[in-house]
Formats: sequence, structure tokens, C-alpha cells
Amino acid sequence: MNDFVLVQMVAAERLQSSHESKHTVLSELKNSLAGVSGEQRTAALLNRELDLVGDVVVLSDVHIPYKDGSVQIDVLLIHADCVCVLEVKNMIGEFYFDSVNFQFHRVVDGRREGMRNPEAQLHRAVKAVSGFLGVPVHGVIVLTSRSGKVVEAPKLYPVVSLDYLPFHLEKLANRSELFDVAKLTSMLEKLPPQNFSNSWLTRHQIGLDSLRLGVTCPTCRTCSLIWRDRKWHCKSCGFHSRDAHEVTLQEYALLFGRDLDTRLAYRLLGVENKYVLYRLLEKSAPKSQTRGKRRIIENRELLREYFSRVYR
Repeated sequence: MNDFVLVQMVAAERLQSSHESKHTVLSELKNSLAGVSGEQRTAALLNRELDLVGDVVVLSDVHIPYKDGSVQIDVLLIHADCVCVLEVKNMIGEFYFDSVNFQFHRVVDGRREGMRNPEAQLHRAVKAVSGFLGVPVHGVIVLTSRSGKVVEAPKLYPVVSLDYLPFHLEKLANRSELFDVAKLTSMLEKLPPQNFSNSWLTRHQIGLDSLRLGVTCPTCRTCSLIWRDRKWHCKSCGFHSRDAHEVTLQEYALLFGRDLDTRLAYRLLGVENKYVLYRLLEKSAPKSQTRGKRRIIENRELLREYFSRVYR
């Protein structure tokens, strides 16, 4: 679960229902979750069943520099005999690849839907990886859902089901093109992390005032907790906790950065007593060198654990 998906999860949970982008945010999160699920299943299958001699490196969600921007790679496989980009699609329906105009559409329940062409996406990704690593690169479109069927196949790249993918890659590796796996992997590991969160929030006009503030009840997920008797309490379901505010602080840091104005912290957590606020922030957001400012200690794993329970 990368940071961008976490941003979408926080926005989907906290964005006010009246916001004009609420429906779009929920729709994009649904697509992102489907994509992440497909990529995770693909990587897990390769790590479990791919039968190749020597080291095999399987990387997910890789961003490769390309022209004036970057290209996102769903799954990238590196082996001494083969480097392959996997364009993973977790979709249902009947798929039609137009090999003349390179357009793509699918039919679901008799309804035709135009979509981005996976073949064009893959071609761009293959060019980016080949140019960056300086080696020839293969590409394959992987269908992870058994409810997907190719009616018209693409022209440039093969489409394979997830179940068949290990066998397809094993056939590619028989060509004996020798690559330095450690060297190529090192080049990729040195790439700077990409952050698309700010541009995504700006595109959807999401700011702090667009969000429901307060400490979210992890059970109800739609209401804020109340601090009473040294615990957070939910009036609706009876949930209580001493440290539920830790997730709220991490959500703020993810969306808006680690620096937290003390005056804003009152609104963020929904408390009024300064001694309560200082006690809550003492360990997770200690005072900085600037008067009236706190600095949140980042803990992404806490958010991943929280949302993995929400989106099981």
C-alpha cells in the first residue's frame, strides 16, 4: 500500500459529502484498490511459482524517469536472462484492442466502456525502462481476473492470464540474454521516491477545510471521538481508546506535511484544554525550534495497519 493510495483513503474517509469531488475520489480509490490487489496477487504468484535459475527480483509500483516526467510500472521483473514489464489489469468484461487506431474498450453486461489502452500504456513503460536501464525489455499485459476475456487481441504485446504468467516468463528467459541483476536493481533502488499527492489534492480542490476534522472512530468511521477521562470515546458505538489520535496525526502529516501549528492542532484533534493537547502531542508531535510549531514524527506503518483493517 503506497503513500498515494493512503492519501486517497484518507480523503475518501474524511472528505465532506457535499464536496464536489467526493464521488470522483471514491471512484478513483475503488480503481486504485483493484489495481493494488491485482499487483499484489501477481507479485505473490511470481515469488511463489516462477521457476528460474538464479536470482529473480520482482518490484511493484516502480516510477521510471521518462522525457519530462515519469512512468509508473505495475510490476517489473529482473532476471539474468530477462527483463520484463508487466501491465497488470484487474478488470472484468470482454476486451477489445483496436490494432488500427490503438484504442481500447470493454463490454460489461452489454454496456460498452472506452478506457485507456493497456497496450499503449505498456509500450510507453517498456520504452522508459529500456531507455533507463540500457537493456532490451519485454512487455506483457496480465489479466488477474478470471471474469475478463480478450475478444480482439492487441498487436504489439501478448495478453496472458495470471495463472499462465509464470510459464510465459519462463519461456522468455530461455533466450539467454545475460544481464547483471544486482547492477540493474541498484540503478532502480537509487531512484528518488515520487510524490503525486500534492498535485492530486490540488486537482480535486481538497484542503484542510474540505475535510471532517477530529479523531475518527475506527469502528463507525464517520464520526469523531470525544476525549473524556483520559480516553477517546465514541457516543455511537461505545468504542474507547487512549491513542486513537495517533492515526489522525499521521493522516495530517501524509496530506499536509509534518509541520503542525499548535493552534491548528486544537481543531485537528477536537480538544480545547491546552494541557490535554500538550499531553496528546508530547510524544508523537514534539515542539520544534519554531515557537507555536510542532513536528509530527512520521509513522506510515501505523496508517497501513489502520487502513488494512478498514479495507480488508
